Amino acid sequence: MSVDCERDEGVVTITLNRPEKLNAMTDAMWSTLDALLAELVVDPDTRAVVITGAGGVFCGGSDVEGLLDDLDGLPDRIRVSNRCVERVHSAPFPTVAMVDGIAAGSGANLALACDFVVVSERAKFLQLFIRRGLSLDSGASWLLPRLVGDRRARQLAILGDSLDAATALEWGMVTAVAPVERLMEEVAALTDRFRKLAPRAVAGTKELLCNAWAVDLPTALGDEIANQVAVILSAEAQDAIRGFGK
Repeated sequence: MSVDCERDEGVVTITLNRPEKLNAMTDAMWSTLDALLAELVVDPDTRAVVITGAGGVFCGGSDVEGLLDDLDGLPDRIRVSNRCVERVHSAPFPTVAMVDGIAAGSGANLALACDFVVVSERAKFLQLFIRRGLSLDSGASWLLPRLVGDRRARQLAILGDSLDAATALEWGMVTAVAPVERLMEEVAALTDRFRKLAPRAVAGTKELLCNAWAVDLPTALGDEIANQVAVILSAEAQDAIRGFGK
């Protein structure tokens, strides 16, 4: 079992690699992913992160085999996976989930926390907590209503029904659906676009969007001014402004 990492001209691809167990995440795998993301979010050379799974599966969620071990430490163990969700959501660069096959439980929510969710035609999303006698975690209660609305969020969370790729696209849960054989090509085209964007502008834009649900309009307008001024003072923005239209 492992969490693999490859770098290519600023784009980092993280692969959840435990296909014999549907890439179900152990505590050790969550800790590895957490540490890796912590490094990437402060690395100025990181332009985008892609998260995917090995073996035609994204992630079956957290491995419940050890769930009842160390119950006293359970809150801290859950906080590690929660940090991973928070890091991909608030990272200062675009994050992409490349989903083939099943994305379930905390694995589904890791994907949904990304800025872009590109899936294969055979992808399926499943909030399976209720099926295991569990309640939501890993950000599901926050992510689902914002992505699909309250009624549909309740349907997914309380009934635990699976959602196919076409319906996930219709409901606004994913960015795009591609044939299995073209999934990597679609994501590569997207990350190529990220390489051309100004990092400071991307970081500022993501910060504003992440805060949007927590502030009122006057506050958002003030935040936009502060962010825009900081971006315009950067050398990369000034170069882009001077070169606009040339």
